[in-house]
Amino acid sequence: MTAPVLLTDDEMQRFIAHGYLLLKTRLPESFHQNIYERFDKLIGIDAKLNPGNNLLPAVPELNQVFADPVVRGALTSVVGPDYVMHPHRALHNNPPGSDAQRLHKDSYWGYLRRVRNHRSRWVMIMYVPQATPLEHGPTGVVPGSQYQMQRPDESVMPEVAGCLDAGGFLLIHYDIWHRKMKNLTANKRFMMKFEFIRMHEPKQASWDHQDPAWRLADLPGIDLSAVWRRQWNWLRGAPNEAETNQVPGDVAATFEGSDRGASLQSINAIAANPGLVRARLPQLAAALHNEFEPIAVDAAYAMAGAGEAALPLLLEAIGRDNGADPEENRSSHDGSQPDPVRAARCAAYGLAEIGLPSVPALLDMLATGVAHARKLAAFALGEIAMTGPEVTTALCSATTDAAVTVRINAVEALGLKPATPSSVTALSVAIKDVDPQVRFSAALALAQIGPEAEAAVPALQEALSDQNRYVPGYAVEALERIASPDAMRALLSYLKSSRWCSHTSPGSIY
Repeated sequence: MTAPVLLTDDEMQRFIAHGYLLLKTRLPESFHQNIYERFDKLIGIDAKLNPGNNLLPAVPELNQVFADPVVRGALTSVVGPDYVMHPHRALHNNPPGSDAQRLHKDSYWGYLRRVRNHRSRWVMIMYVPQATPLEHGPTGVVPGSQYQMQRPDESVMPEVAGCLDAGGFLLIHYDIWHRKMKNLTANKRFMMKFEFIRMHEPKQASWDHQDPAWRLADLPGIDLSAVWRRQWNWLRGAPNEAETNQVPGDVAATFEGSDRGASLQSINAIAANPGLVRARLPQLAAALHNEFEPIAVDAAYAMAGAGEAALPLLLEAIGRDNGADPEENRSSHDGSQPDPVRAARCAAYGLAEIGLPSVPALLDMLATGVAHARKLAAFALGEIAMTGPEVTTALCSATTDAAVTVRINAVEALGLKPATPSSVTALSVAIKDVDPQVRFSAALALAQIGPEAEAAVPALQEALSDQNRYVPGYAVEALERIASPDAMRALLSYLKSSRWCSHTSPGSIY
């Protein structure tokens, strides 16, 4: 294969802020026309022949899309060079006259009970084999909305149409608010959606990085610079350093008025100056409860600039806000239900950004807090790099917590930590949990650990027969990455017995 076409600094900064990019493969027009015809034949007149997760073996030519240098370069840039493809795949059919969807966030296919991650860990590619001008029902996205759970306010965060040429694709942050738009034409519109996962923490930039400065001028509807700059630094494996420029006093004067844009401008200005952050901590803490969620999120990231001094106020926000988890009983997220724990969740992001000074308090929260606080503590501990063995031990214990939401987030956090015999054992037990979300999270965590998870091979081999479709999918990834002789024997035996023949159909069964 040719070398991947990596994103530029400008493209990465736009992705961080806007949450999406419009790109195009280098495959010829004849390829896309063939794919369109295959989709048309595959899906049938009544759309009941959609292959779902079997899309790739049903149309193996699609592998050429993921071998394309532009696709590989985009994925390498945003989720690292060793990304993996999620076992969920979907062919989206938008027939003539089809109604538009409601704006929504995808469900992670069972991952709703996780804390949604601002960092670039999960992305989606939405490929179209035909052109999708506005009248053809493209995917609509709300720029910058990946950092909030609240349904975007269209007066300040307008939707844009992801119009593409044939062979184009949308690269989106998994958590961006999006929807299928109405198809006003007499022609079918197909879109293929695949998901990709980061497997390791970034240690350096994985794109064509030339300039460390944050220079984005093309902003989305809201300015979350305090958030974006930290994402930029995390992706570069760089520390968060304060800016040296002086902040005008009037810019940072207040963010308590009704002007949302002015409030965000003020918070961003304060975030650039640690002295101002420390001086304004009480006001920033109050902003965690702002009814406009982007202000609450921005304030949490700004508070992280004060380091240890911000801990009491962030912990208080979690302690005060222990309502029912709004994600617990949802199958999708369209913003139609209230979100009573916004301040607590935002505070958890702030604690994760503070890093190691937050660890003692988070360990205490994980041990003694209510269920929702324990969930947030497990998430934040997973996000903090360079933690010691006491964190891994606590997370191992949390994989057997009475609350399934805590178990899910603890298992995910262990996949982000260096492996220990205890963590591999805990994940080998978790892969047999009664809850399928715990099980496939454990299989993914073992895949992220890779060769050091060799002791889990028997548990992974057993997981290949799990009745949840995603547990075997992740177990396959884990066995491949472990790659020991026992792992490969288990993997090959499973793959040979589960082979899908793309040439077999009701009209051609032999």
